[in-house]
Amino acid sequence: MIDPRPATNADRFLRLAQRGERGKLTVYLGMAPGVGKTYRMLQEAARKRAEGTDVVVGIAETHGRSETAALLEPFEVMARKSIAYEGHVLEEFDIDTALDRRPGLILVDELAHSNAPGSRHPKRWQDVAELLVSGIDVATTLNIQHIESLNDVIAGFTHVRVHETVPDSILAAAEIILVDLPPDALIARLMAGKVYLPETADRALANFFTLPKLAALRELALRFAAGSVDRHLRDELELSGADGDFAVGERLLVAISTGKGGAQVVRHAKRLADLAHAPWTAVVVESGSARSIAGRQREQLAENLALASSLGASLLTVAATDVAQALVDEARNLRASQIVIGKSRRSRWFEWRHGSVAQDVIRKARGAAVHVIPLDEADDKPAQTGEANPWQAPLLALLPVALAVALLWVFEGLVPAPVIDMALLVPVVAAAGLLRTSAGLWAALWAALAYNYFFTAPRFSLLISDSANVVTFVLLALVATVIGALASRVRRQAETSAGVARLNGSLARYAGLLGGISDRDETARVACREIGALLDVEAVIVTREGDRLVLRGNDNYTVLDTVSDAAARWTLEQAVPAGRDTGTLNASDWQFHPLQTSLGLMGALGLARSARGRVIRADDATLLASLIDQTALAHERLVLEEDARQVGTLRERDRLRGALLGSIAHDLKTPLTAVIAATEVIPDHGDYGEEVRIARSEARRLQRFLGDLLEASRIEDGGIEPRPETVDLTDIVAAVLRDLRQTDSSSRVVTRVDPDCPLIATDPVLLRHALINVIDNALKFSSERDRVEVVIACEEDRAICRVLDRGPGLPADHRALFERFKRLEGSDRVGGSGLGLWIAKNLVEALGGTIDAGNREGGGAAFAIALPLGSAARRPEDA
Repeated sequence: MIDPRPATNADRFLRLAQRGERGKLTVYLGMAPGVGKTYRMLQEAARKRAEGTDVVVGIAETHGRSETAALLEPFEVMARKSIAYEGHVLEEFDIDTALDRRPGLILVDELAHSNAPGSRHPKRWQDVAELLVSGIDVATTLNIQHIESLNDVIAGFTHVRVHETVPDSILAAAEIILVDLPPDALIARLMAGKVYLPETADRALANFFTLPKLAALRELALRFAAGSVDRHLRDELELSGADGDFAVGERLLVAISTGKGGAQVVRHAKRLADLAHAPWTAVVVESGSARSIAGRQREQLAENLALASSLGASLLTVAATDVAQALVDEARNLRASQIVIGKSRRSRWFEWRHGSVAQDVIRKARGAAVHVIPLDEADDKPAQTGEANPWQAPLLALLPVALAVALLWVFEGLVPAPVIDMALLVPVVAAAGLLRTSAGLWAALWAALAYNYFFTAPRFSLLISDSANVVTFVLLALVATVIGALASRVRRQAETSAGVARLNGSLARYAGLLGGISDRDETARVACREIGALLDVEAVIVTREGDRLVLRGNDNYTVLDTVSDAAARWTLEQAVPAGRDTGTLNASDWQFHPLQTSLGLMGALGLARSARGRVIRADDATLLASLIDQTALAHERLVLEEDARQVGTLRERDRLRGALLGSIAHDLKTPLTAVIAATEVIPDHGDYGEEVRIARSEARRLQRFLGDLLEASRIEDGGIEPRPETVDLTDIVAAVLRDLRQTDSSSRVVTRVDPDCPLIATDPVLLRHALINVIDNALKFSSERDRVEVVIACEEDRAICRVLDRGPGLPADHRALFERFKRLEGSDRVGGSGLGLWIAKNLVEALGGTIDAGNREGGGAAFAIALPLGSAARRPEDA
């Protein structure tokens, strides 16, 4: 059963942390095209831009409207990505550029749009979801007919089914801003040609844009926006921990009983919820007496709960002794605006003796409307477990009273007369505490009669001659009745507490058993055994390996019949319950529940019962839901442990490989230096001039490769520790050109430095090494005739060093260039090792900067290294 009560402190802290990491989604919602969603979005974006927010337009559709185009002009608009499809070039939102740009707010129009084939995601809302996960705020637009949960409803009266829909889940945390326009005003805009072209507008007016349909769409949009505001209010109250038991939006709570009229109450609550478009919760209060019901009434309770669940209610079970107070408390916790409860036709005598839950709820409820549903017929008296006949309670109550009277009669001479009436209260307390309330009341009656018959004059008669004994008799009967009722109430409270403690103990024991196992098969075996014992069912864990289903945990079941196999596959594919009593493949003997975790679907829990009736009674659903969660978490832990072992193995392997590479590089460094020195003194003219030049070039290439290996091993071992100094980028670039031997007249490198660029605080050694790799890469992939440009400039709080070449350019997946051992086509020809750019990326990131690459207009590649200026930034002339 789902418990939708306020979050705990731990939940609140986790949700606050998650909300801080994600971007904020703002959705401008309209009832139909043409209400001005994009216009309103651009207006709000302009306001935020004026306040200093970095706003970028990812994609915005003006639809030829001059007013919208005028609002769009001041913004930075991202270029769209061109995708070739079936001879056409389609332009779509470029999510990669958006992620690299990382603005404070990005505008992405038409959330329900379907992307062209070949895009990263098939739907634009998936692009938006990725932006939100990356921490970027997004503003977008949406029409009400594109919301998935409303698709069928809207198609029913518009006779137009929209295939581009957005799941409700992405809108759950969004801020919904309703862009409203009266239907007649929208039709006027349409007729004026401000929405569609004239020929399209005529068709729209005849079909979709009619006053009744637009009015219905407007109502749905208003209701959805109001519901969103209500959800946000509830979330904010829960996250803040503030006292907010008031009800703003409509919510219903319906009390579920064991009576025949329970189904009638559930159906009435469903009608009220539909009229109010409100969520509703079905609550069962388990008191001591409710827990002891048996037979047909137990089955009736399960049927009433199953009916409520099938009609869309959330289910909740509460343990309490005061049913009315528990219902009122839960209504306050759920912030329910309406309470629905049934009232059977009972006599006034019955209500005087047992009370009326409905009347108590009306008296105790504050701030909630109470709907009392008169039931058509009186409910049967609850059948209690272990009740043999109606004479059981008086007979059982008579035994302790008779025993007490016998002892008092034997020791009458030793017991003072005033003590006798007090002693007769003992069997009353015993009967009320050990048996039911009715037994305590019978014991009070027997004790009063026994005192009068055996211990007051005239004895062995019910007549009372002394007026003092009359008072004693009345007081004894009254005190015995009160004490019996109190003792019975204490017993019920103890039974309720014991039931909750047993449930918690079972869950704690189950979690403890699973926590000490690290084997998948043994985990499944223990889970199935314990679940079977707790719920009196047969249990099995089902997983899929390829196209084959694997059953674990129960040796009695190794295969499933055809229908059960289909139900298990449905659960594994859709992650929803299937099988018996679920509404999907009911012919199955098994009921399957998904073992869902944050890592995905771990498998399915199958349950079967040999006896007649439901696989799992609805009133056992609380325990079942907890067991499913514990089982799923146990399997998730096994996956994480396996991943951790693999990660440890890979880490050790990488460490050994890094050590080996570093050792080889160090061992070869000295002889290689000697070889290079020897080739330098050999003249490169004569009979062997060409061979000398080749040997010199290849020796230098090998030296660079060994240097890259040494640097890679340092990076993997975490040996990079920046030591910032105040440096001039001009000096760094000059040192790099000297290392690359690009300082004489034959140099192919041209530098341009912004004279206003200040000194920056960075590690000159790491930056120098990064620039050597980037510039050397540009020289290798450029022809001897082309120049490589190094441009240094300052933008806002960053220093940018761009390296531009006229080589063959970069492939479409150029971000992979910064991966280790990633090489372009032709790397063998130019001597590429696949480590240079990876090393440069790691060094620049260690300095707190970023490195990016792209293609230049007219051909060639462009690399940009952005470094923070730091607190030591100052102009060279101030140094």
